[in-house]
Amino acid sequence: MFDIDKYSMISFAPSILIVAAMLVISFFGLRFMKREIAKDAANAQQK
Repeated sequence: MFDIDKYSMISFAPSILIVAAMLVISFFGLRFMKREIAKDAANAQQK
């Protein structure tokens, strides 16, 4: 039913790589944003 050959992988693999890259970038971006928000909150409390 699901026949995977070399030619179908040529178009499928880049799509999966792009989706995976977007998930990784989103994960690290959210982690970075949480850290920056925590820093800003700490700085606001000190002033």
